[in-house]
Amino acid sequence: MTQRKTAVVTGASRGIGFAIAKALAAKGITVIITGRNAESIDRAAEAIGSNTIPLVWDVSKIEIAEKMVAECANRLGGLDIFVNNAGIFAQRSEWSKESLLSTTPKEWRAVMQTNTDALFFCMQAAVKYMRAHRIHGNILNITSVAGNAPVYGAYGASKIASTSLTRGWGRMFASDHITINGIAPGPVATEMNNWHVGDPLEHSKIPFGRFVTCEEIAELALYMLDEKAKMLCGETVIFDGGYAIR
Repeated sequence: MTQRKTAVVTGASRGIGFAIAKALAAKGITVIITGRNAESIDRAAEAIGSNTIPLVWDVSKIEIAEKMVAECANRLGGLDIFVNNAGIFAQRSEWSKESLLSTTPKEWRAVMQTNTDALFFCMQAAVKYMRAHRIHGNILNITSVAGNAPVYGAYGASKIASTSLTRGWGRMFASDHITINGIAPGPVATEMNNWHVGDPLEHSKIPFGRFVTCEEIAELALYMLDEKAKMLCGETVIFDGGYAIR
């Protein structure tokens, strides 16, 4: 990691966001970790240790995105890296006709507002700050292999939109020396996938035979946020052990 001093990671109280924030902090980067629950974020910051600042922020409240990015930048003394990690699953399965036909507008909006709307307006706020301060920054969006599969419901729709936004914004703001890319994990060993610490990593539907780990995603994130990967532009790297190959 070179010439990167400050970062924000949303949805970082656990899972992928926590692992990325921990990896960044270990490189000497000061990281603000965000989440909706103050107690969870405080615990995460304590677990990571030095170079970590907890901040309560519900990214689904898109009207405050610019204000919150400005607050983060003020507390950090700048903003070099922004990781859009916060996201939610649909409340019900998207893999049955019955679930699709009973999805409510409220359920649809909840997923889209966190997974797509928030990503867009957080990118917007981060890019505006970086351009205004002439920062050659880096934005990394954590999407999903669901964005590369047939879309059935809100979750898949939100992820394909996020992947496409990453591609478009990556191209649009490359001339401002702002690098925008994404990572699309497959099944990851997290509580969101009903995996808990101590559970086996085996996964029968992944060709390599096991879950991807959060730490592996964090290692990929470090590379993509490094100057060595500067020519990656608008790319979303599928990182799933072959899960999405059909």
